[in-house]
Amino acid sequence: MDIITNSNTQKAEINPKETLVFLHYFGGSAQSWQWVIPLLQKDYHCVALNLPGFGGEPALPEPSIGAFTSFITQKLEAMNLESFVLVGHSMSGKIAVDMAANDPNFAIRQLILVAPSPPTTEQISEENKQQMLDHPNRQQAENTVKTITLKPVTEEQRELIIQNNLEADPQTWNWWVLEGSGHSIAEDTAHLFLPITILASEDDPAISFESILGECMPHLPDAKLVTIKGVGHLSPIEVPEWLAGEIKRCLVGEGF
Repeated sequence: MDIITNSNTQKAEINPKETLVFLHYFGGSAQSWQWVIPLLQKDYHCVALNLPGFGGEPALPEPSIGAFTSFITQKLEAMNLESFVLVGHSMSGKIAVDMAANDPNFAIRQLILVAPSPPTTEQISEENKQQMLDHPNRQQAENTVKTITLKPVTEEQRELIIQNNLEADPQTWNWWVLEGSGHSIAEDTAHLFLPITILASEDDPAISFESILGECMPHLPDAKLVTIKGVGHLSPIEVPEWLAGEIKRCLVGEGF
């Protein structure tokens, strides 16, 4: 990858290529994109961020959707990134939408949302919430790999998913399960006027396709939906070639 930022902010080198900023899923890290970015970095400048509380990045003292948005914005400004395409996966899909809705400088040229948590309230049953709150727990992390993926993953990928899960900050983890996932930003999305593409699996066991159709599409003006079947929630790991190809199509389609 061109850049993965952790606790130390790095300035992006002057690069004439279009910049893609990648945000990871809940319980993941910047490394979750390591199978996608090599397929894109020849043509695009790729930046993957560890979000607070994940991938070794220190947690926020009081996590919130707005605090995550401010953290990412400050990171990118420190790297002198004034214009970029934002790619958000799962939890970061909601955060990416919040960033775009609060982007006075119009730095975000396009949103690409991968299996996004909806801008409304993410529907998680009380039983699932209690299971998710059992953290850190290796058995639970191993079960997560089984339940949210449908395609085979390599041992390296499996171990990364587990380790990212176990290393997540407990306070941040509980905040997302109990508050962040249920925080609606739908009222802020009506004025979004930028290209938006949602890339989703019709068989996703974590963010259901019904949620994509009922909770995402109606609240994201003119969003384009691209789907795949037989893939779980972790498409950046399960089908990186498909995902990279669709990201390229989004960019070429917008004339980038």
